[in-house]
Amino acid sequence: MVMIRRWIWGFALLVWLVIWLNSHFSTDARSVTIYCSHDRSHSQQILDRFEKETGIVVDAVFDTEATKTVGLTERIRSEQKRPRCDVHWSNEPLRAVQLAQEGHYDTLPEGAGPGIDSRWRDAGNLWCGFAARARVVATHPESLASAAIPRSVKGLIDRSLSGKVVMADPRFGTTGSHLAILRVTLGAQRYRELLQGWKDNRIQIASSNSSSRDRVLSGEAWVGLTDTDDVEVVRRRGASIGEGFLEEDGVILLPNVVAVVKGCPHPEEANELARWLLREEVEEWLANSPSRQIPLRTEVPVMASGLSLSRFEPLEIDWSEAAGQLHEAVREAERILLNP
Repeated sequence: MVMIRRWIWGFALLVWLVIWLNSHFSTDARSVTIYCSHDRSHSQQILDRFEKETGIVVDAVFDTEATKTVGLTERIRSEQKRPRCDVHWSNEPLRAVQLAQEGHYDTLPEGAGPGIDSRWRDAGNLWCGFAARARVVATHPESLASAAIPRSVKGLIDRSLSGKVVMADPRFGTTGSHLAILRVTLGAQRYRELLQGWKDNRIQIASSNSSSRDRVLSGEAWVGLTDTDDVEVVRRRGASIGEGFLEEDGVILLPNVVAVVKGCPHPEEANELARWLLREEVEEWLANSPSRQIPLRTEVPVMASGLSLSRFEPLEIDWSEAAGQLHEAVREAERILLNP
């Protein structure tokens, strides 16, 4: 009798264990992992909507403000033999272009990103841009710069601005991309001369675009190279800050980029997420959010205080060429601007 009871209890325990394991480790649960360098305060809401609509659980890994894009790019490289990331959402294009050139991306699902022009996507369909930011100068409203906002990066070497210009660390984020594009458009020699001019004019180096903006807000700097989203965020909090577009250089628009990682663990879910992120609705949400992104489709509605593509004549950028110049552009900026 004792043996029978033990057997019954043992069998019941085994059944309970099987049920518990099945409920906690069910193979029916769908999930996807995304590496995202777009601001978490904006991107998390987007990913939550996807999760709610599709039932696919999103495991999001975000980058830090200071090392944006670079940290996750290196992580994807280090995981090439055994990828953990399914979808890469980069907040700037050049490092994504490099990853595509190195063979880290698979082709996007057919039809992803309808209505987005070819100038904003890879010819081989390895990545697609959406929801861009513009590079701008932020100005302190009570400074001399607010009366004559620079319309070119060359204006930042004006002696009246000596010690009053700030930019983010060129080794990270959109600042490095901006410099690489300048190196392409100016040529290597004139690019180095520009950097030296900034150095001679005692340009300040901050840790990030938002830190550059904050130095302008405090009056520590009068002019700061930054992005449109960094300006808009503080304006919506009631801050007074000027904004100028570098029209003499050609306005640089840097789109977000979506790509599917080659050999990813969840290819079906990755394709579904990539296609979903490249919908018109996502561009509209980002355009009307505090990040004030610029839709790459002219038909996407933008509120009155927003920015539409039709407002600009964006600089034509060869993304592959700019990506090829990125390393050298950053190396030269580091040597000239960061070394004493």
